[in-house]
Amino acid sequence: MARAFEVLIHGVIAGSLTESDMGRVAFRFYDSYRELVRRPVLGQAFEDDLYRTYPGKNRELPPFFANLVPEGQLRELIEHSAGVAHGDDLALLATVGSDLPGAVELRLTSEQLAMAQVDDEEPSPPPPDVAHEEPALRFSLAGVQLKFSVLREHEKLALPAHDKRGAWIVKLDSAKFPRLVENEFATLEWARAAGFNVPECHLQSVGTLPDPLQQYAISDTNVLLIRRYDRNVDARVHQEDFAQVVNFPPRLKYHHISYEQCAVLVREIVGREGYFEFVRRLAFVIATGNVDAHLKNWSLLYPDAVNATLSPLYDQVCTIAWPGLKPELALKLAGAKPLLRVTREVINRFARRAGMDERDTLTTFEDAVARTAEAWLTSRAADVMPRQHIASLRTYWTRAPLLRHASGELFRVPGTGAAVG
Repeated sequence: MARAFEVLIHGVIAGSLTESDMGRVAFRFYDSYRELVRRPVLGQAFEDDLYRTYPGKNRELPPFFANLVPEGQLRELIEHSAGVAHGDDLALLATVGSDLPGAVELRLTSEQLAMAQVDDEEPSPPPPDVAHEEPALRFSLAGVQLKFSVLREHEKLALPAHDKRGAWIVKLDSAKFPRLVENEFATLEWARAAGFNVPECHLQSVGTLPDPLQQYAISDTNVLLIRRYDRNVDARVHQEDFAQVVNFPPRLKYHHISYEQCAVLVREIVGREGYFEFVRRLAFVIATGNVDAHLKNWSLLYPDAVNATLSPLYDQVCTIAWPGLKPELALKLAGAKPLLRVTREVINRFARRAGMDERDTLTTFEDAVARTAEAWLTSRAADVMPRQHIASLRTYWTRAPLLRHASGELFRVPGTGAAVG
């Protein structure tokens, strides 16, 4: 039988996600949602036409919903934990449907729920060997790095029970990219010192992980705790990443969209100040040598459920620390991708293509670079960033056209004039 689910946003039923007999999945809004005087926004890609049907290609989910499905190793773990067939995106989305990013929820339609209740009139007790198993993993987080949604009290971490939602994300270190969590923590604290909006974050010993997660961690490492900005004490805050905004499936997060196109979207959705904040963040991405700022690492947040703003900064990593990664931006910047080819002319061309003033854009960009250099001296970044990573960062700053003039300031020890790292 074809499956059907209701899609809720902030508890309001927005529409249905339905599978046809041929296995195609499509989303449609309900009249009751369209007729609301103050509708909570589900996604920008829907706002131009709430009456059309939004299908996925072949047997895929529609792109907005495909971007809510867990990725990488977390996906595999949840599939195994919940007994979901590998590759069944709709079943996986339904499994984690009560704890998705933002304020979206998925639940069975009333008709299918009634049928399920008939099937479960005489439920069998769980076999003894699974009756006391640890809680199943039933939350969704994007990204390839292994991470979990957890509860935190002081430094004690726990997996949320079935009726609870994690308010923190815990990221584990990587065998492929050693010291990743220290690198990300340092970069986030650097951004905070530079004046950017950054969620609360902490480094903790891997020993603070709850027992069920210890098996996935590397011994004698740290973990990174980040407070979820899409969760409040008693409420959820809606968000959508830029892949959802442009209606692209997650596999296209590095393709077809440029940074200037992202900037235009921000200006149109958030406003002129949103554009300049995007420019400042882009400057920080380039200054920190981050080649992984793809579409899913930029998001909109809806604090009042209707009006969008840029979310706090997240997934900020100085990726040039690992020589195996190509030193090219995740998306094109006015036709350029190599970090060392980002010049003033590139920023001016970016502004022209975005339909904005060149002088204002370049001034904003260069001011953000200067602020980033100054913030290195006042942040905890130099104390936490691994020494080899700092060395890679120093080499990069001395070579990058828009950074080299400030490279001496970046690595100066306050009050001494000596270099750090």
